[in-house]
Amino acid sequence: MNEPFRKEYAVHTYEVDASGRSQMQSLLNYLQDAAGDHAGSLGLGVTDLLRNGLAWLLSRYHIKVVRYPVHGQRIEVSTWPSGKKGIFALRDFEVSDEEGRPVLAATTSWVLIDLDSKQPVRLNDFVPDELTYPKRAIEDVFPTLPELEKVEHELTLPVLVKDLDFNRHVNNVVYIQWALEAAPPEILDSLRPLDVEVSYRAEAFYGDRIVSKIQEVPGSSPRTFLHQIFRSSDGIELTRLRTVWG
Repeated sequence: MNEPFRKEYAVHTYEVDASGRSQMQSLLNYLQDAAGDHAGSLGLGVTDLLRNGLAWLLSRYHIKVVRYPVHGQRIEVSTWPSGKKGIFALRDFEVSDEEGRPVLAATTSWVLIDLDSKQPVRLNDFVPDELTYPKRAIEDVFPTLPELEKVEHELTLPVLVKDLDFNRHVNNVVYIQWALEAAPPEILDSLRPLDVEVSYRAEAFYGDRIVSKIQEVPGSSPRTFLHQIFRSSDGIELTRLRTVWG
């Protein structure tokens, strides 16, 4: 049986907001880095897969933040493959501070695709069952996220070179940041996202322009928002999200 992979990080000055606390994208970058290191140690990293014409494609993400660590604080990320559901491989995360207090939990769902055909491949041909550590950080069956009923605000942004990942697609963390940027200023000034669900639907590339749209769920407490992100040139939906702030 596989065991969780653990890696420590320090919160740097360039990873915090004006209050001195970690930004959401900083926390997500830690998770991505730890997952990449662990996959590489298992022979399933980016370069390993590219040699076989394969790549991991992130399908769903669910993050629950307990607290945002502050500048200078050290945290530990634990991550592990948590199971398989059909064509989807699950990977979960837990993050704690120096005193062992929880910082966040997350669960993700991935598809292994053939880069030539753009079609999923059989996980069992590449991911042995013995790699699974059968624990879920968040119990989530990843239900379909709702569409916006009306658009209360939208923000148009370009895809920049810095947004791209190893495969020259927009990095998964960037879509979440695009969604958060569309929140009302009073939300951004006073609250932080504590629960974020993401459904990735299509990819964006350098030179695209995207439209990030948002709607508050009426009467929600804590305040909850629905998000959709589209490519402006053809209207293709790229990402759908639900965020809870506190």
